[in-house]
Amino acid sequence: MVRMSWIAPLVAVLVIQTTATILSRIAATLAPPMLAAHGWSADMIGWLAALNTAGSVAFLMAGTPLIYRLGSIRSLQAGMAVGVIGALMLTLPLDLAALAGSFLMGLCYGPSVSGGGDILQRLSPPQHRNLIFSIKQAGVPLGGVLAGLGLPFAAASLGWQGAIFAVALLPVLTILVVQPMRERLDVNRDRTHRLSAATFLSLSNLTRPLAVLGKAPGLTAVGLAGCFMALGQGAWFAFLVTYAAIELHFPLPLAGALFAAMQTVSIGGRMLLGFVSDRMVPGLTVLRLCCLASATTTGVLALSGPHWPVWSLFLLAATAGIAVSSWNGVQNAEMARRAPPGMIAETMAGGTILIFVGYIVGPPLFGAVALISGGMGTAFLLNAAATLLALIPLAWLGIRKSA
Repeated sequence: MVRMSWIAPLVAVLVIQTTATILSRIAATLAPPMLAAHGWSADMIGWLAALNTAGSVAFLMAGTPLIYRLGSIRSLQAGMAVGVIGALMLTLPLDLAALAGSFLMGLCYGPSVSGGGDILQRLSPPQHRNLIFSIKQAGVPLGGVLAGLGLPFAAASLGWQGAIFAVALLPVLTILVVQPMRERLDVNRDRTHRLSAATFLSLSNLTRPLAVLGKAPGLTAVGLAGCFMALGQGAWFAFLVTYAAIELHFPLPLAGALFAAMQTVSIGGRMLLGFVSDRMVPGLTVLRLCCLASATTTGVLALSGPHWPVWSLFLLAATAGIAVSSWNGVQNAEMARRAPPGMIAETMAGGTILIFVGYIVGPPLFGAVALISGGMGTAFLLNAAATLLALIPLAWLGIRKSA
């Protein structure tokens, strides 16, 4: 019974995280046919990715009262419902609908951070917390694998719009799967908490997730490290398929498989780094090593070209699965460990807002540099340099600890 008290909720949170990630990867994975159908330039994918992240940030800034009132599971279910609407909007022949749909799918992702983090922090054994948060975050690459492998092949047989219609069924199924756990996991919801536009948009509510980062030592520094490392990760997530299809001349299914290779390795990579930071090496040291490895791997990708053997690019993508894509669970656990008592939802929201700032700023800048320079190589090189900025707050934490 003790084991089931946290294993079943972990599985539920993992399923929701995976589904939300699949929705967030639609534009990046189906970019080539969407670009052709709409006549967009490649920088439009950067804007879709940025708006998706902006939707998540909007929830993280304003959505905490919803979690207190409805409970974490019901808030996660509500996010899934919004994600269905957002996905379907991508199929409309309007640029504004695609932009709005991306924002709504970002809103869908938001509850998986604060709601999922709240559930795991309450129920997970402290000695396994890094690993458990890393398992939860493994839903991100798992969703990426399913999107990278499934969506291009679905588009080949159903068309890109048909593929989106098919994937929109996943959130509906997820809502039904987690429903039996709702009463047990949401037992601490506050039925007296009033919800209104004023509640969500009040200045105190909007600033609380970031303000809480100043209430415990090291929270801001860990959050800023995540922000800079997200610059590198966001570029890989948003542009790898497009880069492979356009500049490496990969067929779309092969480009999707390259993305899936990175994500597949990251599933095990996130759990591996969680285990290592629980048992062998401090979490902050793991983050410093990941920062160096991420910048190096991104720099190598910038030098790649269509003359490179296919196997070498898959090897590079697999390396990126750990170097670029596996640090999130460790960073989340470091945030949760430092959270002030009773403020885990706000802490996770605030830390993730800083990460998402990197996701919001990075893709449009990457797209602009690629457009100006005439290729994505220069953009990846600058992105690698920007990732190294994470070493500044991580070094400050080391100096502060030794002082």
